[in-house]
Amino acid sequence: MGKKIEPSKEVATPAAVEKKPAKAAKVPAKKSVVKKSPASTKKSVKTAFTNDDIALRAYFIAEKRHKTGQPGDSSHDWLEAERQLLAESKKKPVAKTAKKA
Repeated sequence: MGKKIEPSKEVATPAAVEKKPAKAAKVPAKKSVVKKSPASTKKSVKTAFTNDDIALRAYFIAEKRHKTGQPGDSSHDWLEAERQLLAESKKKPVAKTAKKA
């Protein structure tokens, strides 16, 4: 009847053989210690003013500074404007707008 057909054995050529990297010695990973601060110290600060508000206030501070001849620069004006607006926002609670029905 017939001959048995055996599957052919393929010979691996050097290009077909993948080179596996040598196994590196396992070194225990260093554990990083992250100190978490208590949740009570993490307060999200919501301000009632925007960068545009700060810029406008800083502009008027700079104008006044120039008129009076005082020394200073724009970064100090910006910081002063932030300080003033923050102090004002702590004094008065921000009024919520009423929703229209």
